[in-house]
Amino acid sequence: MILGLILGILLIVLWLRMVDPSELWQAIRGVDISTLILALAFYLLAYFVRSIRWHLLMDSATRPTLLKVWSYSLIGNMINYLIPIRAGEVAKAWLLKKQDNIPMSSGLSVIFIDKSFDTFGIFLALALLPFLTLKLNTAMYILMGGLALVFVLSVGLVLLAMFNQQKVIQVLRKLFFWLPKRFHAKRDEFIRLFIGGMDLFRSQPLKLLGALGFTILGVILDGLYFWLIFRAFGMAYPFAMVLFGYTLINLSYALPQPPAQLGSNQWMMIIIFSLGFGLTKASASAVMALAHVLTAVLITLSGGIALSITGSQILKKIFTGENLYDQ
Repeated sequence: MILGLILGILLIVLWLRMVDPSELWQAIRGVDISTLILALAFYLLAYFVRSIRWHLLMDSATRPTLLKVWSYSLIGNMINYLIPIRAGEVAKAWLLKKQDNIPMSSGLSVIFIDKSFDTFGIFLALALLPFLTLKLNTAMYILMGGLALVFVLSVGLVLLAMFNQQKVIQVLRKLFFWLPKRFHAKRDEFIRLFIGGMDLFRSQPLKLLGALGFTILGVILDGLYFWLIFRAFGMAYPFAMVLFGYTLINLSYALPQPPAQLGSNQWMMIIIFSLGFGLTKASASAVMALAHVLTAVLITLSGGIALSITGSQILKKIFTGENLYDQ
């Protein structure tokens, strides 16, 4: 976290050398507040839709209520935002165990399956390419290549688990060969439950279609949120271009990030919307600066409220280094 924070501060310093802060402030002062509020409502709605998807994928006999699942999702989102090593996914599994008696390994396997659907966004982004006029620079090629690799690996692993269980068991064991021997039993238990989780798609294909549908809806809601941010600045930017660009920014969170995406969001915005779409650096930076601050407040506020209601001890346990898996 310390190294990531140092990197984020460095990225912010370099970004501020490229743009004029007074010009940013002047652009931000003129935004339409009502449009911003509507944009933030769509942002929250997108996360709620993904919570519905996670709830759908759980075992109907043991899953908690949708409201509890949404609160766990908000907590996990806040922790992932503060600690960008996917600690929020472990926190969600821990909450399922503590609050609903669902084993950690079982919870983690469903969470992995659920998060793998998010990588489907790269497929949607690539599908938009023929309809867009943009310049693909080297940085965008690298970003899209890295995201495509994440998509292929995660979806490939899910499909392999559905149709060739023995093969995926061998692959996963080889991937985690470096774990100390005392963790091998837990590794094998997680693999067994992960493979078991794939059975729901074979026996209930409508769940697969439902999960894909909620994924597409979530991506569209994300695009509407960011498109409305542009509208709040008085920029009539094409929805398809905003959807493509913001989907890439969202998917980039699968790659290593500084805490709270400090600096990385600003540079992603310049790489995609300024260098790729021809938006001026000042305009792109003003949009992202405001969006970053507002989403940071919303993520912290919503996650903090959910944390106070559902899992007030989880942050303390993470920062004191407690072994959540064994609790």
